[in-house]
Order: sequence, then structure tokens, then C-alpha cells
Amino acid sequence: MDLRLARLVCLALALLGTGMARADDDDSGKKVISGTLAVEGGATQPTESGLSAYQYSYLDLESHPDLAPDLSLGLEADAIAQNSAVPMLASEPEFEGVKNLIHLEWENAEADDQGEIYSLELQQASLAWTAGSLELKGGLFKPQWGSSLFYKPTDYFYPLPPLQWLTDEPLSSEGANATCFLFDDLSLEGAARVLKGGQTEGVARLVNKMIGLTVTPSAAWLTGRNAFGLELVASLPTVQIRLEGTDWLYADQHTAANWIIGFSTNHEGVQYSAEILRDGTGEILGMFSDSGNQGTYVFLKAEGAFFSQWKASPGLVVPLEGGPFLFWPKVGWNFAPQWELGFQGQVLLGNWKGPLDLYPGRAGVSLAYSF
Repeated sequence: MDLRLARLVCLALALLGTGMARADDDDSGKKVISGTLAVEGGATQPTESGLSAYQYSYLDLESHPDLAPDLSLGLEADAIAQNSAVPMLASEPEFEGVKNLIHLEWENAEADDQGEIYSLELQQASLAWTAGSLELKGGLFKPQWGSSLFYKPTDYFYPLPPLQWLTDEPLSSEGANATCFLFDDLSLEGAARVLKGGQTEGVARLVNKMIGLTVTPSAAWLTGRNAFGLELVASLPTVQIRLEGTDWLYADQHTAANWIIGFSTNHEGVQYSAEILRDGTGEILGMFSDSGNQGTYVFLKAEGAFFSQWKASPGLVVPLEGGPFLFWPKVGWNFAPQWELGFQGQVLLGNWKGPLDLYPGRAGVSLAYSF
């Protein structure tokens, strides 16, 4: 399957999804199928290389119908096609060494030439059932764990890398999740997934929601390592304060900790956030970490809307160990109903050695249609 065929598949699925989204409404007027079709073009600059143009196409289709009053179905699939003159990072997250039991993706991620990347993937196929104080979910899905913005240490199953270009398409796991509400503000949650090779991993969480404070201790049993985690969220009238971390114990008995602390506040319609992340495992930056690239990072972000149709979200990532820092602006313009013109950039400032010195720069303009 070459890149041109992948684009044709994206276009065909988009036309099919658009038609179904317009025609298939349930009795409440809710769309049975919705989705987004986007194209993006820009430039990337790999380490010690010049600027190179790239093009990216993306289609997402999803459906969440209610099969019965207490039973719902979740379906989501996406298709991508990425092309560049030189090998570049995939726009969607990739995880090395951990694979789902059933491979539900048609892609060329193992190809030697990563200048052309295509992928057709089933992102979610799950059933959710509610009976009184018990909630059950099974199939292919992504649990919603963690509350931090830059990185969620207690998101044990496929945590989203902090510098990921696309942040709204995390990788799902095949497994089951059960939540029992012991009281209105206290719940016990257990989750398990099965990986390729037959390994089973599990997570247990106790969520205690008090007035203005949520405390969530957790434990995880993963392949080759176990973890104890804690998540604290304090919500004050104008400020939210967050603390989240995990302490890992590996099979060879060595330990490492990842933690993040931060706050968010709103002022005149703009949300300001600041977080400090400690990467004690050296694994959080994905392929740019080799379990030795430990670091501490400051993340600053402002997010707001203006002129009714515009939104902006400039961000800054600064490693305390020195080296270049990352300027990360995002701008969106909803110039018509269902249409958005956007810009995103990841620009490294500085050329000295540091934890981010191998990260490639990128800037792109996108056009997205939501249906």
C-alpha cells in the first residue's frame, strides 16, 4: 500500500463518514457518527539537518451509541498519511517494547524509510455497562487516569509523551475496567489488560473526592516493574493545585520516581498553568530517552479565546539541567461553522547540549473540518 492509496482511503472514509453523520441521527438528534478530517503542511528540522517540507493527512471517525439504558458502545478509528523528504517523527504517539495482544492497525511503522508513514487503526471498540454503584467496561479503550497537563505519571497504560504533536489520540489497550462506588465520594477501581505474548498487567485505584480535594492512591503491576502512585488535586475558588507521581520498582530491584507538581488559574478568560516535571526514569521523552536521560522540566502555558473565533495556546518547556528550551505555540481560527485553520510549532531556542538538544523542530499549518 503506497502513500497515494492511503490518501484515497482517507478520502473515501471521510466521504462515507460525512454522509453517515448527516443521515444517521438517533431519536434525540445526536449524531451516530462524528469525526474530523484534517490536512497539514509545514517544515521539520531534524537534528544537525536543514529544513525539510512535510505533509500530513488525518481522519478520525467515532460513534458512541446507547444500545440500552445502561449499556453503551464506543467505536473509534483513524487513518493517517504522512510524507516528508527526510525521516521524521510520527505525529501520533508510538510505544516501543509494549504491544497489544491483537494488532488492530495496518501501517508501515517497521519500514526503514520513515519519510512516508501511513496507518489505518481501530482506536476504540468497547462496551460500557452501569448497574447501580457498579460500572464495567471491556474491549479496546483508554482509561482516563491522571490530572496533570504536561505529563500524567499515573496514566499507567500507554501514557502520552509530553511533547507529542497530536495529543487527542492516545493509544488504547485491550482489557477490562471495573469501578465500584462505595460511597458518593469514594470509589474503588481495578483495571487489567493483556499484551502480546500473554502478559497481563493490572492497576488498582482508590478515588476519594472530598470538598475541594481529591486524593487517589494507586498501584500498578506491569511487565518488568511495579509502581505505587499518588494523585492530589486541590480546587480553590480561583486556583487548582495538582501533585502527581509514581515510585517504580524494577525487576533488578532498583527504583526510580517520576513526579509532577503544578497549578492553574484563570484571569479575564485566560487560563495560566505552570508545572514542574521530574523524569527520574529517563523514559518520558520517548525515543529521545535511553533510561539515562533523566531531567527536570518546567512547563508554562497560557490558553484563551479572543475575538470570538480565535484561540491561542503558547507554551514553553525549559529543562533545568540546561540546554535548549522549547517554544510551543498553538493558534486556531474557526473561520466558518465546523472549519478551523490552525498553526502549531515546536521551536528549539539555543544550540548547546541538554536534555532536549536532540529533539527536532517542527512548524505546520492545518485545515480541519469536523462533522
